This record gives sequence, structure tokens and C-alpha cells, in this order.
Amino acid sequence: MKASFFLALLCLASLSIFVGWMKFQHNNDNLSIAVTDTDDTYELSAKFNEDYTGRVQDYINHSIKPNNLFRSAHDYFNVTTRLKDNTEFHIKESPGELEVEFDKKKNSYASYQRIRKMCEGISDVLKGK
Repeated sequence: MKASFFLALLCLASLSIFVGWMKFQHNNDNLSIAVTDTDDTYELSAKFNEDYTGRVQDYINHSIKPNNLFRSAHDYFNVTTRLKDNTEFHIKESPGELEVEFDKKKNSYASYQRIRKMCEGISDVLKGK
């Protein structure tokens, strides 16, 4: 009876350690980036390690200067914004996730190039380039 109890306790402790290790493990293999470029829209969807959130936000802020969206790596956004050059796009962001939606019919070709270049840069940041 005592052996069964100690065996069960050992299994429970091992399981707890494993679950804790998996939860706090920083794994960069969870990167997912999808880009869709149609006649009407350009979209980026990315899921990534939450540790990259601040870098992604800094890159976006740098790309849309003189505008500024993010102030903290803990910000949650789900907004449609218009930049000073009249570029309009929708951005949804939370730690470890990002979606950018750009309507080509509402914007100029120069705006499309700006957003496409920003999204390519985001991909590079996430890939560690």
C-alpha cells in the first residue's frame, strides 16, 4: 500500500514538472505567417512567440511614422486606422498574434506598397532576419 502511494505521488510530481516545463518553455517553432494578396485585399496573419511582440510593435511604429500605434507590449488592438498620408488599414494585435487587413480599393498603389513592405518587414523580424 505504501509503495503504491509513493509511486502515485512520484507520477503526480513528474507530471506536474512536465506540464510546468511545457508551459514556460520558450519555443520559436510556433511561428505561423500567412499572407493573402488578391485583387481587392492584402492580408497578413501571424502567430508567434509572445516574446517577439515588442519587436513587432516597434517595427510597425517605425514603419508608419510619423504615426504611432503601440505604447506597450501588452497592448491589445482591434482598430481601423488612417495614417497621415491617408493610408487606411485594419490591425488586430495581441501578444503573440497579429492581423493586418488592407483594402486596395480604398487606398492608393503607394499605400499598398507601404503596407506590403511593412508586412514583409514584420515577417523578417519574426524570422530573426
